[in-house]
Amino acid sequence: MTHDHPSSCELSGDDKRILDALVEAGFDTDALEAQAPADKRRTRAALSLFELLEDYPVEDAEETLVHATLARVDQYEDERNSRMSLDGAENADGPRRRLRLPDFISVAAVILIGASVVWPVTTHLRQRSIDLGCATNVRMIGRAFSQYALDYNNAVPTARTGLFSEWTPGTRNVINLNPLIQNGYCDASHLNCPGHEGQYAESYSYQFQTKGKLPRWGIGRITMVLGDRNPLIDTARRHQSSSALLNSINHGGRGQWVLSTDGTTLWLTEPIVPGSDDNIWLPGRVLFLRSGDRLTDAADVFLTQ
Repeated sequence: MTHDHPSSCELSGDDKRILDALVEAGFDTDALEAQAPADKRRTRAALSLFELLEDYPVEDAEETLVHATLARVDQYEDERNSRMSLDGAENADGPRRRLRLPDFISVAAVILIGASVVWPVTTHLRQRSIDLGCATNVRMIGRAFSQYALDYNNAVPTARTGLFSEWTPGTRNVINLNPLIQNGYCDASHLNCPGHEGQYAESYSYQFQTKGKLPRWGIGRITMVLGDRNPLIDTARRHQSSSALLNSINHGGRGQWVLSTDGTTLWLTEPIVPGSDDNIWLPGRVLFLRSGDRLTDAADVFLTQ
């Protein structure tokens, strides 16, 4: 190894070998005890040069380098935080606003709480709207009945082909309401409950039309003549059994609107004629609707579609 200090020089082959050995040994001279005497001298000389680096003068870092380093650290922190935040819109007068993950969770919690409060209110308002719409339709049908009765000697609407002696799953009793529409007493839209949503062909049920036992409008015994769709008809057609007190599907099982022969519109929370034990869905006192059932009493309410 040479000790002069030219502007540039190249290590000899032996010096390169000694330097490689030092690097491999991690500059631990104890690991190089097996060296030849000449190599030991070269090793000590190399180490002495490295020791000079500890006292080598170094100029203070420039201020711009300090700022650049700090800016890089800030950039790293921003990138790390951005993975935990949602950027908002950039503000022209200031820095970009951020919604951090905890803020997002808080906002989501507020939305869920608000939805839990608003949803029942919205559902209640929708049900209320359906109930009022149905009540309006039933009242309009009641007016149509009154006009029809004036023209036909207090009779209720009846189609000649719609008279039956007994009920069967194929009976279409609601066709007896056709004269109201055909003669312009009411509009077809009035025969559709807003809560029905087209699940079946008919929205309303009509008093079962039996020869010789037709009710009279506005005179004699007051009885129920029309109401929301009879749910027991649908279960009977599917050969299923259900509670005799099942409410109409038109209002989600909460109740049903009915129209009496004096033009009164009533909301029933169960299918029983007020002041009696007459079930408006069933003839007589049967508990399960069956094919071949018939009315035995002219005053018995049996609403079918």
